[in-house]
Amino acid sequence: MTRRMKRVVVSSGLHEADIRPPALMSEFKRLSIQDAADFFADPASLVEVDCPACDSAEREAVFRKQEFLYNRCEECGSVYVSPRPAEATLAEYYANSRASRFRVEHFSRDTAKARRYHLLRSHANWMGQIVDETGNPDARAYADLSTHSPQIFDEIHALEFFSPLYSVSPLVPVTESEAPVTATTLDALSGIGAVSAFEKIEHQFSPFDFLREASGVLAGGGILFFTTRSVTGFDLQVLWDKTPYIFIPEHINLLSIEGMTRLVERCGLELVELSTPGQLDVELVLHAVRQDPSIKLSAFVDYLLHHRDPLAHADFQEFLQKHRLSSHVRVAARKPKE
Repeated sequence: MTRRMKRVVVSSGLHEADIRPPALMSEFKRLSIQDAADFFADPASLVEVDCPACDSAEREAVFRKQEFLYNRCEECGSVYVSPRPAEATLAEYYANSRASRFRVEHFSRDTAKARRYHLLRSHANWMGQIVDETGNPDARAYADLSTHSPQIFDEIHALEFFSPLYSVSPLVPVTESEAPVTATTLDALSGIGAVSAFEKIEHQFSPFDFLREASGVLAGGGILFFTTRSVTGFDLQVLWDKTPYIFIPEHINLLSIEGMTRLVERCGLELVELSTPGQLDVELVLHAVRQDPSIKLSAFVDYLLHHRDPLAHADFQEFLQKHRLSSHVRVAARKPKE
């Protein structure tokens, strides 16, 4: 049951370079592509999957990246890689690849201050408000999955709303947070009031299994929060196969808004909020076109980007946010009370 569907507008002055500095992003992408070629070189090890959002088998091939085939689901419009690396191979990649180490040692830490100001504070306030309004008043424990920004706990702790705090299989040591956080595993938890998974869905072998497992530790009325990137967002729709920041294996699931709705329902959860408060779509398209002159834009988009001023761009970005047309998505889903 959908309790509410917000039309969220956010403006914090965020720019792409704040959270994805070009030099760091370039190196992370380079390592990811090289590591993918090493870890996933054997075509026989790849696995065919149906739509990770709605489970439909009906699909059409739409483009290739790094020799991997992206398909578009004919049922919900989600775009996903199939065949894809097996679950065990993906786990080995994230545990041992150079790209994963670079993410922890450089990417997460070097952008920590900007991410805390532009993203984490907003995430914490969002979660606190949702839980306060629709959560279980008797369950106030909070857990973040595969934490790569421990400062989220500092923001959560400052709310004086959630306690105790848990980091499940953290990628960055929780000692980098000043809050009282316990590192743990998912199977050690139960009766949790709120669980978050930031930027995880897009690289899971099975988003369905991932969300089902995560929601399994929630108390009845507990809230599962996640953020991801949607293929139905403006920048991905415009850039499509030319999108420079989509690569394997970081982005094997690019779910549509409709697909995410179906996924939440399949997991037995109640959709509380599905919004797209992204601030970067217009800027991302502008940067991509400047870097790659071969990208062809529609006449309208070309005119908007090159013949209208920053105020028009900001107004258009606000329109994308209001109508769930940005590629940055945040979702809150409630576990039904028994």
